[in-house]
Amino acid sequence: MRISIALSLLILAIGAAIGWQDHQRLEIVRASHDKLVAEAASSGITLDPGQSESGVRITKREREDKDAIARQTAVDFIAFAKEMEAMEKSGKGKDENMQKRILEVMDRMMSLDSGQLKILIAELRANKELKDEMRRGLIGFSIMTLANDHPQAALTLFTEASEDFKDDGMGKHVISTSLAKWAKDDPMAALAWVRENGKKFPDLVNDDAKRGLISGAAANDPKLAFSLIGELGMEDKSQSIRSIVEAARTPAERTTTLAALTEHLATLTDSDVRAETSRDAIRGLVQSAAKDGFEAGSKWISEAGFTPEQLAGIGSGGFTHTIKGAETGKWIEWMDKTLPAAKSDDGIRNMVTNWTRNDYQAAGTWLATTPEGPARDTSVRAYAETVASYDPETAAQWALTLPAGKDREQTMRNIYQNWPDGNPAAKEAFGKAHGIK
Repeated sequence: MRISIALSLLILAIGAAIGWQDHQRLEIVRASHDKLVAEAASSGITLDPGQSESGVRITKREREDKDAIARQTAVDFIAFAKEMEAMEKSGKGKDENMQKRILEVMDRMMSLDSGQLKILIAELRANKELKDEMRRGLIGFSIMTLANDHPQAALTLFTEASEDFKDDGMGKHVISTSLAKWAKDDPMAALAWVRENGKKFPDLVNDDAKRGLISGAAANDPKLAFSLIGELGMEDKSQSIRSIVEAARTPAERTTTLAALTEHLATLTDSDVRAETSRDAIRGLVQSAAKDGFEAGSKWISEAGFTPEQLAGIGSGGFTHTIKGAETGKWIEWMDKTLPAAKSDDGIRNMVTNWTRNDYQAAGTWLATTPEGPARDTSVRAYAETVASYDPETAAQWALTLPAGKDREQTMRNIYQNWPDGNPAAKEAFGKAHGIK
């Protein structure tokens, strides 16, 4: 367990050292921090043992000792950061001793409570020797140590250090993470914070940050989460819808979210907005269900009570990227039996195309045993057009199994157009044989 925590802390340390400049790095830090807290909690380890925050009284001497620890940690943290800057500038890599020291420093950081972190942040802000980028990264890390377990304290510290986060990705990430965590337990308090601070920090309390609040609220109250889309004035409503449905990860949660969606749709007066909202939400719920595997996923979709119009949206939107490759054939057969034919065609084509790209042999084996019918014809067209770029002869053989008519002719034409470079004579002969110019 100790090794796992150490590895997580190392990732966090690297994130702080580079200044957390881009979104991808921030997501790595966020995921690592979540894993760290969960693993520690499962082993009875408290990474932020600030007992004073739980209401336990401490003496004046204990408070002074804690303040002294915070100030000494700040001194050591600053010295370590300067050393990291120098090492980065020299181009030297981290040796085993440096990695050990990183873990020691981060262990000390994670043990501070919000009061101590406030002192540390003040020391960081007052230091003139650190580069601005490094200072912001360290302050951001200090606040992020609280975001998962004490989001309200993290936001309080953020507001006091907000000058360090103007036009800074770290500030946006702190707000988004804190609001998401806070909203899981107390969405109305998180909403009140946004109402109070949104105008103070318009560049930081943006749609991304507000989506964090919506996502957190959706975990326990999807009905409230849907209402927050309008309350918060979200510009990109489709992203907000996605945040809500992604919070529904079990069949029961998806059912609750679907019921909340139905109520929300009834409040929308614009028919176009209502249709778009319904489509985006249901696609997200179906994609989530598909991750459970064919048996569980198809069962939930079939029993969810979708209208024919909603089922049509499922077929045209597809959920190819969430299904397991080995189950693609089962999903295609299910779509053929369950969804309107005119709407399942695009979904089936997408599934077969992706399947063929990833495992053309498995897709071909399934095709060889599939009974004749519209679903098979659609699948053959997608398969043939996908393999045409590297095996046009095989593609043509499959295309010739299609019933004579427009679909077969168009498929042969697509094979000709996708013919691989390097053998123009074969392409020309194929075109002449099938009357393609």
